[in-house]
Amino acid sequence: MSRLLTLVFTLALTSCAAPPHNPDLPKPLSQARPDYPVYAFTHSIEGKVSFDFDVDAEGKVSEMRITESVPDHLFDDTVIRAVSQWRYEKGKPAKNLHMTVQLKINKPH
Repeated sequence: MSRLLTLVFTLALTSCAAPPHNPDLPKPLSQARPDYPVYAFTHSIEGKVSFDFDVDAEGKVSEMRITESVPDHLFDDTVIRAVSQWRYEKGKPAKNLHMTVQLKINKPH
C-alpha cells in the first residue's frame, strides 16, 4: 500500500538545507521521502513539518529538532524516519540547517 501512496501523493521539500551558492555547506547525496501516514491518507489530511538539523563529519544527520508541525505531530514520526536516512557529502559538518517538508495530496485531474 505504501507504494500506492507514493504514486498518489506529492511531497515537496522546501527551504533547501544546502543552497548551491554556499560551498561551505554539505551537499545532499540522498534524501528519503517520508511515507504518507495511512490515517492522514484516509482522512485527506495535508500538513507540514519544519525542523532544524545537524550533519556530522560522516555526512549523517546527527540531530533533528522539530520547530513546527501542522497538524500537531501527525507527520512527525514519518518525517523523523525519513530524515534519519538522509546522507550528505562527508567532511562538511554543519549545524542548524533548516528544512520544511510539506505533505500534500495530489488530486487527480
